[in-house]
Amino acid sequence: MTGKFEWPASILSAMGILFVQVILLSSGSSVRAQEASVGETSINHAYSVFTGTGKYRVSDRTIYVLRLPFRFRAKKADYSRRKPGVRLILPVAVGVTYFDDVFEIPGVMDDDLQTLTAVPGAELELPLTSNWRLSPFAQAGLGLDLKSSNNSLVWGAGSRTRAWFGEGKKWLVGGEALVAGNHPLGEGDATRFGRWSLGAEYKWQTDWEPFGRRVSWHARLIQYYYSDVLELQSPLVTIPVNAATEVGASFGIDPPLNIFGYKFRQGGVAYEYSGNFKAIKLITRFPF
Repeated sequence: MTGKFEWPASILSAMGILFVQVILLSSGSSVRAQEASVGETSINHAYSVFTGTGKYRVSDRTIYVLRLPFRFRAKKADYSRRKPGVRLILPVAVGVTYFDDVFEIPGVMDDDLQTLTAVPGAELELPLTSNWRLSPFAQAGLGLDLKSSNNSLVWGAGSRTRAWFGEGKKWLVGGEALVAGNHPLGEGDATRFGRWSLGAEYKWQTDWEPFGRRVSWHARLIQYYYSDVLELQSPLVTIPVNAATEVGASFGIDPPLNIFGYKFRQGGVAYEYSGNFKAIKLITRFPF
């Protein structure tokens, strides 16, 4: 197989890549997820590997996630002739969860959970028009609990879409539909969750060119929806999440900066919130 290796579209991608293709995800499906739990329940590796790098605060815990969505372009899409492309994808996530009141949890000696998850798969890039694409994908892999033997099979499937408008792709709109699952290899219940999202990003192009690279400013708004109530469970409390909102700002440079093979084009900060759930994230390009 021949192809060109690509570093992630975002080494520090935004948490919650979730956008909606109603065709591929039924709104009536029952979904549920556990972010971090111990005892008779299991850690949900699926949730962490499909989110992005950031610091998340959820009621009684603080979660740190580093996500590296590596990918390999096996075949480039041809938009002028409407010919599809193929990418092999390998998101890898490292997560650490700290509990505020671990001393109240029977049988738990440590105050943190540490996980490593890798879920390889394939993604099609289907040009629908010259400025609109659809990207169905499927993945399956393994999640490891680095402090115990509570390992899991992890899977995910869905579709992303993106359209662009205006000179220089001034407007980006898009989204994703995702269904993902976590099946413990030992004790614990199998879980799954489904989520949709819809978002847009606007680009302000400037004439500023420091070091020969033209700077642009970007603002984004993304709304996340769950096809049922997502429940982030811990040994102490259960926090329901029906929807979440993300706002972010970033800057872009053209041509991109090559950092050890990674072409840095855009970077910034986003804030995501929903009731007891809060997240501060490092972001790069539009996630869909």
